[in-house]
Amino acid sequence: MHNTLLTPLDKVITIAKKHYIELQKNNIVTVQDLLSYFPREYEDRSNFTDFANIRADQTNILIGEFLSVHKEKTRNNFQLVKAQFRENTSQQIIECVWFNARGIDKTLPLHQKVMISAKAKLNYGKISLQTPKVQKYEGEISEGLFPIYPTHSFITEKWFFRKLHEELIPQIHNGNINIPNVVPSYFLEKFNLLNKKEALLILHYPKDKISLKKAQNSLAFEELFVLQLVSLYKKQNIQNAKHESCVQAIPLNACLMKDFFKTLPFTPTNAQKISIFEILKDYEKPIPMQRLLEGDVGSGKTLVAMCAILPLILEGYQACIIAPTEILAKQLFRGITEFLAEAEKQDFFKKYKIKKLENNYNKNSENKPDNTLFECEEIIENNHYIQTEFLSGSIKGKKREKLLEKLRTNQIQILVGTHAILEDPVIFHHLGLAIVDEQHRFGVMQREKLLQKASPHFLQMSATPIPRSLAIVAFGDMDLSVLNELPPGRQKIETKVITETGRRTIELFIDDQIEKGRQAFVICPLVETSESEGFEDLRSVEEEFIRLSKHIFPHRKVAILHGKMKSKEKDEIMMDFKNKEYDILVATSVVEVGVDVPNATIMIIEGAERFGLSQLHQFRGRVGRGTHKSYCFLLHTKSYRNQRLSAMETTQNGFELAEMDMKMRGTGEIFGLKQSGIPDLKMANLMDGRK
Repeated sequence: MHNTLLTPLDKVITIAKKHYIELQKNNIVTVQDLLSYFPREYEDRSNFTDFANIRADQTNILIGEFLSVHKEKTRNNFQLVKAQFRENTSQQIIECVWFNARGIDKTLPLHQKVMISAKAKLNYGKISLQTPKVQKYEGEISEGLFPIYPTHSFITEKWFFRKLHEELIPQIHNGNINIPNVVPSYFLEKFNLLNKKEALLILHYPKDKISLKKAQNSLAFEELFVLQLVSLYKKQNIQNAKHESCVQAIPLNACLMKDFFKTLPFTPTNAQKISIFEILKDYEKPIPMQRLLEGDVGSGKTLVAMCAILPLILEGYQACIIAPTEILAKQLFRGITEFLAEAEKQDFFKKYKIKKLENNYNKNSENKPDNTLFECEEIIENNHYIQTEFLSGSIKGKKREKLLEKLRTNQIQILVGTHAILEDPVIFHHLGLAIVDEQHRFGVMQREKLLQKASPHFLQMSATPIPRSLAIVAFGDMDLSVLNELPPGRQKIETKVITETGRRTIELFIDDQIEKGRQAFVICPLVETSESEGFEDLRSVEEEFIRLSKHIFPHRKVAILHGKMKSKEKDEIMMDFKNKEYDILVATSVVEVGVDVPNATIMIIEGAERFGLSQLHQFRGRVGRGTHKSYCFLLHTKSYRNQRLSAMETTQNGFELAEMDMKMRGTGEIFGLKQSGIPDLKMANLMDGRK
């Protein structure tokens, strides 16, 4: 019986219990998981170095033999292993050193031809090789690109190499493990791709860079091919969905939008108009819309949401908007009600009346009605029927019961709130549109729960710009609208990268701005001070709050905000800051998205090198929302200038920064896609058009 890629690892290779537990922690449990554990880099062992050409700044590959080995202890009680190595060409003796390498003195092969790779160190004119990697030399078999695997805890690179190359891969060669092709042969031939078995074997031991590139391209194509198939399958399922609350097709009414635009105190951007048009065209189809609206910070998504809602509520349907936090939900609620109030003030609803959808089926019948039973029968003459309400977890008791009853009986047209809207007691009369703000905080299960309530049109909004290539793959089951321009008058935020030497100058500048009536954000990467390696120099929220409030700005009102606080407390502090109760807000990344504080003009980001460019851009977007000039200062812990951060000084476009971020760090968790059910891509590089 042949094994498959889904066969448990312990069925095909020998694994000690401690190793098996560690592998499980890292989601390596099947044959496919281990085969997909690709090398992090490759050493080119085809170019050997002799003694005369050893370089201290690069990895050196040498052929020779070990003559002797012994252990030593340093003054700090560290154990060293030292060995004498004779280089094959020059016959020169070179000292090799291993630090804290237990057992190497017992396993090192003496008087045998070996190949070693190591970086050299020059000390008092003497060359030594530091922690060499040793491999038995077997002529051409040993040469080529040698795989270097990532390590996990006590599972070493040597362990991964041995299990893959001595136990697993031989079973693939002899046919004990079957590896079928995922990509049809038509595409393999058309694009000159390798089959999956060949590609995997080459990736784990390529002969040269050309074969490695071809294997990488082949597996990258497979990843994107599978993602697109899954996305198309999801999209087809949504389009084929039949549900009692599914909305009917609504013809595009251009006059409606033109008249509504006349009630606005500003002119919508071309990007807003295009996005609105795309949504209204979706309404003309007899299937639920599934659309992602992504826009840069301050690009005007709330107006697009309002224009998406308007045609549906005029046809008698209901709409809901869901935001990740109460303060963001309240901000959206205010934006929507202000648009409606201005339209009502200008007699917009005297021309455009709300229709009421009457449900004419027998309410005692257990049979679910089909869409033909929903007819537009009654015209509501009173525009006060446009009721917009707010719902969150903090609304309880009779007030909540009354609100839910009004929602069930169609007395509420627009419901804005938090994830409390997803709870089972929340029942809509005729939900026509569901809008989710900040979609990267809205998981797959939550989306499914919402769609279980009805089959409404669905619009996801994101203020985190995602490169188009990634958005198409990650959200392939959705159509894409992009707000890639800012409304006129939006100010450029002056951005500077600052080292520790410039801190005092910035603090004096903050004080001057506060004296003029402005406010400032200070963002820290940690909640508490950490002594862990790599975190010693980073400032925590708690530490910085004490420093600023007691020593730097004792005459100013300073508040603290972080994720360990209760939601109600966080919202209260944020609202107080918005209402100018505080001059400075010291916070973690909880202020990353959406909060609108027009009076805040300064954004200080501590340990800026710890954040991605997209996240830094989100922080920067918290200021510059009023009429005053705004500033963003990126403080980093290194004395040298950070080139990645320098991009923030020259680029204000979130989409450009997102592309830079993806080039530098890969897709991974940058755009919060894990919540959306998108797997990490191991091979596909979405910035490379060839893939």
